[in-house]
Amino acid sequence: MSKVKIEDIQGKLLEIAVYFDAFCKTNNIVYYLMGGSALGAVRHKGFIPWDDDIDVFMTYRNYVKFIRACEKNLDTKNYYLQKENTEEWPLFFSKLRMNGTTFIEEDTKNRQMHHGLYIDIMCLNNVSSNIFFRYIQFLAARLITIKTIAERGYITNSKLKKTSIFIFKRLIGKNILKLLVNLVRLMNNKDTKYVGHFFGRAKFKNTSFLTEYLGNQRYVDFSTVKLPVPSKVEKYLELRYGSNFMEMPDEKTKSLYPSHSAFVDLFNDYKNYDSNINI
Repeated sequence: MSKVKIEDIQGKLLEIAVYFDAFCKTNNIVYYLMGGSALGAVRHKGFIPWDDDIDVFMTYRNYVKFIRACEKNLDTKNYYLQKENTEEWPLFFSKLRMNGTTFIEEDTKNRQMHHGLYIDIMCLNNVSSNIFFRYIQFLAARLITIKTIAERGYITNSKLKKTSIFIFKRLIGKNILKLLVNLVRLMNNKDTKYVGHFFGRAKFKNTSFLTEYLGNQRYVDFSTVKLPVPSKVEKYLELRYGSNFMEMPDEKTKSLYPSHSAFVDLFNDYKNYDSNINI
């Protein structure tokens, strides 16, 4: 990563989070910190010390509502919605990026797209109480992910991953992709006992949880501000990370979560740099 202090990146991320939180409140959109951001809120009352991103999730209904609200009300002078399932961003989650900043990642450094600092906005999907069908939904999401990261760009040394990407990029056409997405989102117009986040890196057993864990937003200390976590965040974190989630991880576990960025400039727009930038 370029020589920018992690604390400075986190401070800028907090600016995006404050805007995002106010935007959601104004537009009656419910969201929650998720994954490492929720863990940081509970364990560190802020960022995990080495973390350089913020992740949030929301139910499908709120997610659709958020995207529509952005089309009408987003402060486009300062922010940019990198919407899911587009030519620019083929993956099935969205990003809120800050204009006037640069946050270039190795996988996408040569891609024509917005490269500003961002927070990830994930969509929770309603999933079946039947574990077999829920696993089918999970597998569908995994196939979508393989297809879409192949389109976006993905760097790996794993021969198995390279082979999978090569095969499924060619096998999954537009019609099959649409079918898979419909399968993942099949139950989103129903009230279900479980919700799942299948487009992340977690294993199947850690990806779905009782809808009641979400509940009313619980605003907690996050650095110098307050941000919302699920009402039963401890139960969610135990399912996601195990019963010892409050303990600091060992170095091997920390190495599984490397820095996202290859080049950072918090005060100059990514358009000031060309694709030959030395990162």
